[in-house]
Amino acid sequence: MGLPKPVENWARKTDAAEGEWAREAVDSWARDMTFSRPFSWGDAEAAVLARDYPPLPGSFVVRLVGVVAWVLIALMGLPTLGGAVVGFAVIAAAVAQDSQAAADVWLSPATILYGFGVISVGSYLSIWWQTRRRSPVTLVISGTSTLAAAASWVMLALSPFTAEGWLPLLIIATTVIGTATFLLDAFSKPEGRPKNRKPPRRGPKGDKRTRAMKARQRLLEVVVHRRLVDLDEADRIRVGEMPLGYWNELDGLSEREWRRVLERRHVGWREFDAKGGNPVPTATKTETETETEEV
Repeated sequence: MGLPKPVENWARKTDAAEGEWAREAVDSWARDMTFSRPFSWGDAEAAVLARDYPPLPGSFVVRLVGVVAWVLIALMGLPTLGGAVVGFAVIAAAVAQDSQAAADVWLSPATILYGFGVISVGSYLSIWWQTRRRSPVTLVISGTSTLAAAASWVMLALSPFTAEGWLPLLIIATTVIGTATFLLDAFSKPEGRPKNRKPPRRGPKGDKRTRAMKARQRLLEVVVHRRLVDLDEADRIRVGEMPLGYWNELDGLSEREWRRVLERRHVGWREFDAKGGNPVPTATKTETETETEEV
């Protein structure tokens, strides 16, 4: 199933405009620049990062759409991410009522909210399980959800009203899963465990980073066209996909090491994928140690 026609046309025009932007921004210096011999990938990338490029075409519209999208996502995600916190407020309103019937009016939506609370802390536990990396977002959400759930349980236990159905179980589940997620995240390292580490971010951030990536990609096309490097199509794609600021790790490599970096998408001890940063599987420890000894 393809994209809607208007979106597809917009994407095609955007790609063409960005390609023209990259040619105008890079070719003016890259086509005539004297690069070192042998070619230094680190120096070439440093030359890209040293320049201040004009904004990408349509960058203001893209940023505006991004802000609107994030606001909408935040509004839609509030019941899920803040389910336990909102549920706590609803339960507080329930225990303030004068009768069981009046309290039940509030306890019914609290059940739904704590269902969202379980989904929220469960999702962040799943994320931690994949990355094994400390995240401030996970700490805040799991911590506040746990506190809200525990406080809700105490309020219900001390109130004269009875919470029936799934609500007590959902509150307990939110408390248990939230506590586990918070503790696991708190005792994890910010960079994650070795096999899940990702390259620390280098270079500019935000829109400047996007411009630098576009410029670096165009520089790669120029140096290939000038025959300063000899790359086949597969290697060209892999070099272009490397995280920004890591081209220097391609310098001084033997053919065997070059293949290891690009084919296994391995930067030093850090792995990278097409998005330039997320972990992907590589060789087993035994294979890695064996190849290191052979080299």
